[in-house]
This record gives sequence, C-alpha cells and structure tokens, in this order.
Amino acid sequence: MTTQSKREKAQAKQQAALEKLEQGILDITTEADWRQYLDFHSKFYNYSASNTMLIYGQCPEAGHVAGYKAWQKLGRQVRKGEKGIVILAPCRKKVEDNKTGDEVWRIFGFKTATVFDVSQTDGDDLEETDIKAQTTEAELYRNLKAFGEAQGFKVLEQAYPSSYGVCIYKPSGIEIRVDPLLSVDLRASILAHELGHALMHNADEYREHSLTSQKELEAESVAYCITQYFGVAKDQKRSFAYITCWNRESDQALEQFKASMSVISKTVKTIIEGIESTASNESEALALA
Repeated sequence: MTTQSKREKAQAKQQAALEKLEQGILDITTEADWRQYLDFHSKFYNYSASNTMLIYGQCPEAGHVAGYKAWQKLGRQVRKGEKGIVILAPCRKKVEDNKTGDEVWRIFGFKTATVFDVSQTDGDDLEETDIKAQTTEAELYRNLKAFGEAQGFKVLEQAYPSSYGVCIYKPSGIEIRVDPLLSVDLRASILAHELGHALMHNADEYREHSLTSQKELEAESVAYCITQYFGVAKDQKRSFAYITCWNRESDQALEQFKASMSVISKTVKTIIEGIESTASNESEALALA
C-alpha cells in the first residue's frame, strides 16, 4: 500500500468516526436520552466528551475500556475475533515554545485508535475501585465544599430567597450559598450544581441563564455526573429541559451543543480529580500520623 493510500485510508477512518460522533449527538432527543448518556459518561469521566460519545455509540454497555497492550499489562487478554471500539487519539509532537524557547508537546491533529471493553477480555479480575468510586452523601458534601474553597470560592450554608442554592459573583470573588435546611444528599447535589456554574460561567452568563437554558443544562449535567460517579444520586428528579428545545437542524446549534458536552466533561473531570486528590492526601496523612 502506497503512502497516499495509507493516508487516504486513515482519513476515511477519521471521517467515519466523526460521523458516528455527530449521529450519536443527534440521536439525543429526550431528557431520558441525555440522562442515559450522562449515566455512561459518569463512568468514563477521564475521557473527552467526543470519545465518551463514540464509546457509548458503539458499546453502550461498556464498563471499562483500554487498548490491546494496556489490557495485557493488566493481566487480561482480548479474545480472538472481538471487534474494537474506535476512538480519536491526539497526534502530538515537540515544538519550540515561542516565548520560553523550551520544547513543549503540541497537538497537531487526531488519528483513530482502537480500545476494547473489559467484557471483551479474559484474565485477572480488576479492582472495583478502578471502575467506580463510592462515598456517602455527607462525605461528598464535605469534599465538594473543600474543593470549592480550594478554588477560592466562599461556600456558605445560608438560605437565599426562593432558591435552594445560588452562585453570587462579587468583586471579591465567588460566593456559593446552599440552603442548610435541605437534606445532606440534596445539599451535595445543589453544591455540585453551583460549583458547575462557578467553574464554567461568568457573571453575565449566570444572571441570564434560565431553567431551560444551555447554561442550566451544563450545570445540572455536572451535578448529575458527580452524584452518579460517587454513588449518591438516589432518586433525585432532574430537569434537562434544554434537550427538548434544542434545534438539531442548525449546524451552529450542533457546534454549541458539542461545546457544552466538552465543558461539562472537563468540569466533571476537574471536580472528581480534585476531590480524589484531596481524599488521597488525607489518607496518606492519617497513615503517617
């Protein structure tokens, strides 16, 4: 196969992956569809929104994915004949930074890569903690509060008129208030929601958002993924009303929705990793005490 043929084949695979990605997004037409996607994303928070959607579209029952060699390192072998899940992997190269003169890694494109779900492999058992974390409602609320304060936000248990929670943008910084009369699981959920706003939106965007807006979808989706990941979601009712009024016929709207998926994904990852890093440091401190 010539170099040009290889390049054309690679481009065709990338195009097919992008088409799968867009179709997966367009197939989300109801709140139930979005909730189901978020359930899946909460298990794959460390993947980009695009790759999560690609995995979801090809293997919605996936629980843990890795490349062929990565599974071998984990003591598992992909079964013969299993069809891989196509995702997008960044192409990186070292370039000289114009300001510092140092060599840094830059992404200059994407290529397709193949991963496999754990259900497609045989071998050693995986530790449960590698797949899903669990905590209590009280621990999650305490950890979210500590995370918010570490970001420089003031987090108060203080009622606010006609609201369970609010994000207040002040010249001195962001202040988040959560109604202290709520149950601890609701307080955790509301705090995760307001942290989502604080991390993703500026003051004007927050003031202008409504219960059916794109910004509300983003904050509520972050809260949903966080509570799902830590296993404290229970039967809380959540509204993703923006989904039902999203104009799928508009190319601009599709790009805006992709942007929402991306910012949700990055924010969920930031919060989860922030909480788990803090929890890990606390465990190490206790072990050394």
